Amino acid sequence: MQSRIESIILLNDKDEKRFVDFNDGVNIITGESKTGKSALVEIIDYCLCSSRSTIPKGKITDFATLFSLILIIDNERYIIARKSTYLEKKKMLFLSLPEEITCKTISRAFFTEDKFHDYKIVQKQIERVLNLRVSNVTEDPDDRKEAASLRHMTSYLFQHQNLMASKFALFYRFDDYQKKKDVIQQFPIFAGIVGQEYYSVLLQLNSYKKELKKIQANQVSDAAIKNEVIKNLLPKVKNYYALIGVEFIDNLSLEKLIELANNLPTLNDNSYTSNEIVVRYEKIKQEIEELRSQEQLFKSRLIKLESASDNSVDYISSLEKLNYKSELSIHEKKDYNCPLCGSECTDLHQISREIEQASSWLTNEIHLMNQNSSHFAEEHRKITDQMNQIIKEIRRLWGQMRSIERNYLSQSNRHDLEKKLNYCRLEIQLYLETKEKGLFNNLDKELEDIQNKINECNLKLGQFNLEEEKKIALKKINQNMNLLKAQLDFEEEFKQYQLVFNLEEFELALVGKDGEKVTLSEMGSGANWVSCHIALFLSLLRYFTSQGSRSPMPLFMFFDQPSQVYFPQDAAEKADKKTQKESEKDKLAVTKMYKVMFDEIEKIFIDTKIKPQLIVVDHVDFTSIRGDKERVKFSKSTRRTWRNGKALI
Repeated sequence: MQSRIESIILLNDKDEKRFVDFNDGVNIITGESKTGKSALVEIIDYCLCSSRSTIPKGKITDFATLFSLILIIDNERYIIARKSTYLEKKKMLFLSLPEEITCKTISRAFFTEDKFHDYKIVQKQIERVLNLRVSNVTEDPDDRKEAASLRHMTSYLFQHQNLMASKFALFYRFDDYQKKKDVIQQFPIFAGIVGQEYYSVLLQLNSYKKELKKIQANQVSDAAIKNEVIKNLLPKVKNYYALIGVEFIDNLSLEKLIELANNLPTLNDNSYTSNEIVVRYEKIKQEIEELRSQEQLFKSRLIKLESASDNSVDYISSLEKLNYKSELSIHEKKDYNCPLCGSECTDLHQISREIEQASSWLTNEIHLMNQNSSHFAEEHRKITDQMNQIIKEIRRLWGQMRSIERNYLSQSNRHDLEKKLNYCRLEIQLYLETKEKGLFNNLDKELEDIQNKINECNLKLGQFNLEEEKKIALKKINQNMNLLKAQLDFEEEFKQYQLVFNLEEFELALVGKDGEKVTLSEMGSGANWVSCHIALFLSLLRYFTSQGSRSPMPLFMFFDQPSQVYFPQDAAEKADKKTQKESEKDKLAVTKMYKVMFDEIEKIFIDTKIKPQLIVVDHVDFTSIRGDKERVKFSKSTRRTWRNGKALI
């Protein structure tokens, strides 16, 4: 996206006007302190829909009631305007501008009230013109991330005075953690690597993954339901088969069991005298007895475990008392001599050592017993759970046995047996009708369908080749940074190091051949810090420019006071403290810095056929530049010189 600032305009209600016009390429505004140079970046930021104004209070805000920018975006001219008063600061204007209206001809009358709208609406209009059309970057349906916006772009556009030579920060407003996180995550959007389609597919993918987890969870619960149904239906069918004296095949799946229950065999003429139901009754009774034995065994284990736990507590208590006494008996003195003859008392030595050994043994024993005691509670829980399961199974079988007693073990004539069979059939059918409707959800088919959708989304995401594109972007940025680094004023000890940018954390470091890593905050000297900032941001500007129409990023950048590490604002007052040699060395460093800026912008133009815009405000002027060629470039690029009473206002 070819874009640049044509001019900054300040107006008031008296139709008084101040403006600064710019060209493509490098634009320099030089001047003394407090002439309004640094305010320009705040005016641009305010006109790019900042939620608050950081324009310095004083002459500028006293003069202007309206701040305005004229932008050129892909050969179309647009004007942005914003009111300065506190009550009206949310009102903004954004319009296409005809050729005949310029910063020189425009007047306050142009900005009629009906052209102003809420600044959030204007922000969306600007984003559409920049072709920033990613409205949803959430990766999860429950996320509430901010959309990629013009406000996130500003972190790449501005190097304020307090940032330009900082060793603690690289990007504008990264002190806001959420903004930092959003800007980093949205780099692929600003780089033109991905657009809304990518995030829509990603959102759909994560939605499908959530659905997949639900289906998988339902599969587990569905299996549990089926097992419960088998437990309840199987005894009823077995009762029926026992009544008619037909052998029942066990270990059936639920589907087969239901099929069998829906197609129960009929009673043969000779089968009504069968005693199979009695056999089944006795079998259930035997199962209950076996379970009762297991229950008693578990009860016995619990009693023994509780007794062992109590004994353990008593034993530990006894050991602790003995340990306390042994510790009191241990004497710090190691050598014992007879008070009469002065000879060594070996018996006392031996007793002392034995007390120490006993104390050590007691300490270890207490530690081991405490460890064992901690296992008693967990073992008690496990045995209790197992016993409760047995009790539950006994109750279930007891219910089956009582049902057989009530319904099937009375009379055994044919008529009575028919009634029992009808009752059994009815019981089975009623159970099936209440359970079968919601029993089979065909989850396997749902699972297959959702997995196919996930595979389709992954295939689409793969076509964006995001990770590979990010690697290519990082390689280009790092390569260009190091080309610029070789021309900038780094200290001698770092000249063999490589500048490396981390695209995941947006951090910068110098890395030596042996892998030694020196972060920005670990580097000494302001010359290193400002050189790092210049190398990185010119490289980012080059990369965004090289992306052409794919990238929505505005192609202008603002450097505020890059020479400050060599010539502070109060340089004139401190000039006498520098030797001529030191001053000349600083001027050569500043010349080198500006040469890099001029040359890089021209090289970007040669390589991409697009000339980005670099706006630099500084207090040095062409007299500080060494070399006729560079001095001429500096003079030609200077748009305003605010000295000897001249200023923005």
